[in-house]
Amino acid sequence: MGIRSFIKRQLGRGAPAAPTAPAASAPAENPAAAAQDLLKAMASVPREPDAEGFVAICPSSVIPEGDGNTFKVGDVPVAAYRVQGKVYVVDDECTHENGPLGEGHADGFVVTCPYHDWRFDLRTGECLTMKDRQISCFAVKEADGFVWVGSKIRHGAAGRGGEHDDGLKTVRVDPLKP
Repeated sequence: MGIRSFIKRQLGRGAPAAPTAPAASAPAENPAAAAQDLLKAMASVPREPDAEGFVAICPSSVIPEGDGNTFKVGDVPVAAYRVQGKVYVVDDECTHENGPLGEGHADGFVVTCPYHDWRFDLRTGECLTMKDRQISCFAVKEADGFVWVGSKIRHGAAGRGGEHDDGLKTVRVDPLKP
């Protein structure tokens, strides 16, 4: 969590009324055993593309409902989220300043970048912060207990930069003036 996100939560802006993180993201009682289980599960991922050219990125169980993670498809970093039982895969890099969307917070179909709070629709890649800064979306399927990623079904914007959307307002105060 960035300092801006921390401050906003402390101030109550955007703080959820109830915890929204899934139980699976709670610290494991035995982190070493949990890490071993994850490594074992990831070792079972098929290494070759299927007949349609889809590449397996993880066992389906690695992406629980309402949660996301980051993977690589070849050399391309992607963020995968499960919402309402379906997995969505998008660019992992925010079109603002390349923040890691896979580490962002998802609220329904909207993922928020952890760096500067730019928001994106996981279904379409649409940027809700700046309309011309969409992210790429990928074809996805679940088969044989794995999440498989295909080609891009929507290309993201090439441009980067723009205003922050963190909701914080700053005011310059001159301590010498009454």
